Amino acid sequence: MKHVLYIGQPYDPLEEVDVQNRKKVGITQSKGHLPIREGQLKKNASTIMPFGYVVVKAWEFKESVASEVEKLIHNIRQPYAGEWILDEDLTLVDAITALIEHLKYESSEIDLGTYTEDVEFKKAKQSNSWAKLERELYEKIGESSLTVDTWNSFKPVEGVLKEDGYYVDGQRYNTIAKACRCIVGTSNFCYKAFLINGTPIVEVMKDQGLDVILNHNNCAIK
Repeated sequence: MKHVLYIGQPYDPLEEVDVQNRKKVGITQSKGHLPIREGQLKKNASTIMPFGYVVVKAWEFKESVASEVEKLIHNIRQPYAGEWILDEDLTLVDAITALIEHLKYESSEIDLGTYTEDVEFKKAKQSNSWAKLERELYEKIGESSLTVDTWNSFKPVEGVLKEDGYYVDGQRYNTIAKACRCIVGTSNFCYKAFLINGTPIVEVMKDQGLDVILNHNNCAIK
């Protein structure tokens, strides 16, 4: 009798290893059990591996159908290990949100409450919001040329921001984060590495009225 479905992800407390493209879709009995379940997974992660774990989004269903919804998700995005799904372009959270909204089952998103004050929750949630933010930027500025500063080459890589993603050397990437992993090698600094007219893309976003703030490594959505 499980009513809650959640999405969680690991994080590196030292901010040296990028693991935000790993997601766990799981279920638990009720809203009250969610903090307990997260605590169990967080303990397992830090004991077995040098990572933390945080729930980034969760829903409560009126009927006990969470296991059915979980199976549906796993059939669409098959896990690579256990319940872990590879989320290379960081679109999984938005995709699952859209799926649940179109299901016949009555559900409501769980207010994670005190989680929203947790630094790691903010980092995890922010990393999954960029795809939507990037599309909003395109709607404001249209097709734009961009430069990718790879830091270790003599000449920066040229690319174009288009409606359906980022094109660099003819290769399409759904999100900046995906392009960053392939080109720069990490997504920790991607919003500094990608430039439009010599300006970091995050600054362009701010200039266009999109609600972002900077942190010491990357950027954050308020």
